[in-house]
Amino acid sequence: MKKNEQLHKSMDYVFKGGVATSAMDSLAVGSTLTAYALLLGAGPVAIGILGAIPFIGNMIHLLSSYLIEKGISAKKIALYSSFLARPFYLIAAMLCFFQGSSWAVPVLIGSLLVSYLIGSICGGVWMPWMKELIPARMMGRFFYHRFKWMMIAKIACFIFAFVLLKLVQPYEKGELYSYAFLIFLAFLISLYGAYTFIHVEDKKIPTKEDMPFIKKVAHTFQNKPFSKLLTALSILNFAMNFLMPFLTVFMLKNLNTPMSTIIALTLLQWLTYTFVVKKWGKMSDRKGPEKILIASIPIFILCTLIFMGLNVFPTTGVLLLSILTFVNILLGISTAALALGINNTSLLYMPKNMSSVYLSVNSVFKSFAGALGSIMAGYALIGYEKIALFTNAKNETLFTWNLFYLTTIFLCILSIYLLKKVKKCE
Repeated sequence: MKKNEQLHKSMDYVFKGGVATSAMDSLAVGSTLTAYALLLGAGPVAIGILGAIPFIGNMIHLLSSYLIEKGISAKKIALYSSFLARPFYLIAAMLCFFQGSSWAVPVLIGSLLVSYLIGSICGGVWMPWMKELIPARMMGRFFYHRFKWMMIAKIACFIFAFVLLKLVQPYEKGELYSYAFLIFLAFLISLYGAYTFIHVEDKKIPTKEDMPFIKKVAHTFQNKPFSKLLTALSILNFAMNFLMPFLTVFMLKNLNTPMSTIIALTLLQWLTYTFVVKKWGKMSDRKGPEKILIASIPIFILCTLIFMGLNVFPTTGVLLLSILTFVNILLGISTAALALGINNTSLLYMPKNMSSVYLSVNSVFKSFAGALGSIMAGYALIGYEKIALFTNAKNETLFTWNLFYLTTIFLCILSIYLLKKVKKCE
């Protein structure tokens, strides 16, 4: 096969794999997983751990970097780890038949944790692999096209989930079995996603062979702008993941919002995300990725304040739906900029011949912060509730969630301050 043909075939399967991965994540992660866990009997800490699992998985990226530095083929690492990770989704889906069992939630957490830990070995080699595979002149257009169809797949999955939940509403346990079916569907799609790696050309990733791996990791912390950036981005990731997993819980339990409506709102959020991300990208090219981060954090703070307002002044009906619609549009706008800014800002401080190590260290720190944020949010809600009881607060729920939202706002403000300090030390 000619070199050009091999490249286009590889890019075609990278595209298909991305769409499959996006569909898998849409069906098996996020609000549907939270609702599924709640029906299986999960409490705040369990919900926090479930929200942290994708980030805990990403912490294994340093192992991926180590394997690359040892000269192991990126394709082999990605292929084997992808296939090994997928069966655990099937275990998670089967738990619908054991609702009420004391071990159902721990098994759900365990199966998804193992799946992400193994699957993230693939995630750690993917970026350096793609950097060598896709020519620089084609990278922007290709990844934008891929991203667009990943968003279309995500939106299609949200619409499918919404329709499915509407159809099963009259049936007993219909909602529970629907979530299990969505996770099973994610399992099938994930197998295809793993299969696509078979057809992608392998590429040798350049490494700095004159330095031991541990010294390479230590070298990243000697880069002062990079280490300051790590701190700022870690706190920002902590804040985002402190809040986001529990918005579903808040809407379900405190605002009595039906799950089908939450899925529709999540769909709206992703539609907004897809529409504005290109505009944020252009702004990032003109002004720099750190500028869009600093511009978008206040929007995220505004979203937090709106949810806090709904906690203080609860409402129902059309007014509530209107407010939730507005805040989810704002979340789409802010999270598009935050995701783009976090990824692009970190790339500014990475030497080419150590990119895999820098990417891995960056991923480990951000993921650790994201995981810790989600887990700590679960403990914080329990702790704030105890404070409310101790202080004889008139409304324990109001007090608990207000403290929760105020903590998020404080962390966001702190991240802005630290990001501005990074700018000064460039």
